[in-house]
Amino acid sequence: MTTANNLASTFWSIETFVPLAGIGGPILLLLLLWFIYRRAGSLYFLRDLIWRIFGGTTEFHTHSQLDKLRKELREIEYFRYEFNIPAKNLHEASLAHRWIVDNGFTPGDLSRSRAFIDWSDFSAPRFATARFSQNRFKRLFTLLAVLGALMFPLSMANQSEYMMVWLKNDPESPAFYLSVQDIKFEMWFPDEKLTLDKCRSSNSLAPFTRYLPEEKLDTICSFFMAPDYAAQVEKGLKGQRGLLTGLAAIMFFGLVLVVLKLSRMERAQQLYKRWQENITTPAASSPTAP
Repeated sequence: MTTANNLASTFWSIETFVPLAGIGGPILLLLLLWFIYRRAGSLYFLRDLIWRIFGGTTEFHTHSQLDKLRKELREIEYFRYEFNIPAKNLHEASLAHRWIVDNGFTPGDLSRSRAFIDWSDFSAPRFATARFSQNRFKRLFTLLAVLGALMFPLSMANQSEYMMVWLKNDPESPAFYLSVQDIKFEMWFPDEKLTLDKCRSSNSLAPFTRYLPEEKLDTICSFFMAPDYAAQVEKGLKGQRGLLTGLAAIMFFGLVLVVLKLSRMERAQQLYKRWQENITTPAASSPTAP
């Protein structure tokens, strides 16, 4: 008779990968730090925090020029994070501010459109039109459709009563699906399901030999003989559903990111049109003399 340990060591299941979810917290923390660094261009605030925790001072008391330089570094970091404009110094920040005011933009418009503006020359920034071209819109709409289409089968699989497994001693064998009552070899709409009664003779196993040889079917049939077969399946289903829920959350997050990207591309397109109008009609955008 197959024991519980033997049963668990006979097949691979999605539950095997569940412990990997434990690294999700550190990954999220690293992603947060990466987001802040990508937007602000530095992490002086974090360095200052660590320095203060260990009792370090944050000011130059005897050299005002060094303290002025220190404050400028922190101010430009805050400017980059607040407005998402990659200025390297306060002079470039002032040029960016003048460009925003002259064109009638708002800081929020620019902070959401950084990826679509070429800031290589702060005296004359330009829009990177290739980044919000019609082809880019089409590709993102296609990706949005694909992610939306994948959400449906994933949700169905998450509600399934079957656990997907593979034979450990034969990695090339196809996956099959265990439930408390039976076993199936096709994910959707199988013709027949393997039960304990069908395991009793070679004739009743014959329809399943198109999936696996009879000797491997005998191994699979031995699962039913394990005293805690139902408990093992229920445990595996919990792990499988947890992992599929995580995948669904990731895909939903991807959908949100694509929608945000499309909305920002559309916003950048509108800003570009307004910028073009300001160039062609400079008199209309210049301040009126009192």
